[in-house]
Amino acid sequence: MTIEKYRHPVRFYSLSIIIPWLCWFTAAYLSHITPGSSLLLTISSLLGLLGLVAPMIIAFAMMLPDPELRSDLYNRLFSLEKIKPVYLLATFGLMLTSILLAQAISLFFGYSPEQFKLAHGFTFTAGIFPAWFMLFMAPIIEELAWHTYGTDCLRRRFSLFTTNIIFATFWVSNILR
Repeated sequence: MTIEKYRHPVRFYSLSIIIPWLCWFTAAYLSHITPGSSLLLTISSLLGLLGLVAPMIIAFAMMLPDPELRSDLYNRLFSLEKIKPVYLLATFGLMLTSILLAQAISLFFGYSPEQFKLAHGFTFTAGIFPAWFMLFMAPIIEELAWHTYGTDCLRRRFSLFTTNIIFATFWVSNILR
């Protein structure tokens, strides 16, 4: 069984925490050395991106040497037969629906209906990367790490429920930092 080959949760989670945080703290430090420096902005942005993709690189590096894990990864990335249309609808509709619902609820607390207007431009950037790149690519890149090796190495040792609780606790602890 393929899941038995996901054997290194401590290695995966340790590297997937240490490397991104090193990149992000270094980027934050560099961004305060000389504010406005285009070279430091570029370096900081690239370090931020490296921190984002590091868990995916780690997961792939741990999976690719093994032919069975490599096949599992390939099937997850390119096999569309397990995708049900209802999940596609949920994937694309849930975020939009939740944002619009939150905005609608905020009207009852005195916020302006102006918030429903589309902005004329981006309201943020991530250094040298445009907003659209971060909005679309960041979740895809994260899912390629955390929902391949990240969950399977936990699932190998724990029930599905326990795996979800551990994973949720891990993410909540990262958010609260």
